[in-house]
Amino acid sequence: MCQTGLDPLKLVQFFILCLICSATMVTPVSCVQDGEAYAYLLKALAPEHSPETTLDTKDPDERAKLVLEQAEKLDCKRYLTPKDITEGSANLNLAFVAQIFQHR
Repeated sequence: MCQTGLDPLKLVQFFILCLICSATMVTPVSCVQDGEAYAYLLKALAPEHSPETTLDTKDPDERAKLVLEQAEKLDCKRYLTPKDITEGSANLNLAFVAQIFQHR
């Protein structure tokens, strides 16, 4: 564990998922903007809260909304909006990823 309490291996796995799920990824921020990376991450960490419909959803705003609903089931606080995800708010997205790992 690093000083933040996050497992560095899990963080590496998350960014590998980013690379896999988005062939057109330019930066890690663009990877999470459509919510697909979060959907894969939650599916890997909490499959019991991650229905296939999240990945099947084509609308990025709707997918972001579903991702946040799934994260709430893990007791992640909802301080992020779907718009924050789709607009790529780097600091909020990083905090959200940290919170997901803390609750899993």
